Amino acid sequence: MYKQYYLVIMITEEVFFWRIHWAGSWMVTRTRVSETKIRQEHPEAIRIEESRQLLLTPETPQDRMLAALNTRNGSPDVRYQV
Repeated sequence: MYKQYYLVIMITEEVFFWRIHWAGSWMVTRTRVSETKIRQEHPEAIRIEESRQLLLTPETPQDRMLAALNTRNGSPDVRYQV
């Protein structure tokens, strides 16, 4: 009759594709990476704004189980890591 929803605490992280200078030329990263991780290896990296994606990761194993029960429909800019 009614669908039951569970409140799940999520860790949010913004990730992007980046333009980096590597081996003498500029290239785009193959995977989306957070700003803190890319700055460790490539401080000169340029963010590609159109590639923004929000990662939502449950904090605990119990939250992961509850998140798996909830629907995965939603924004295409949000990726759930369960």
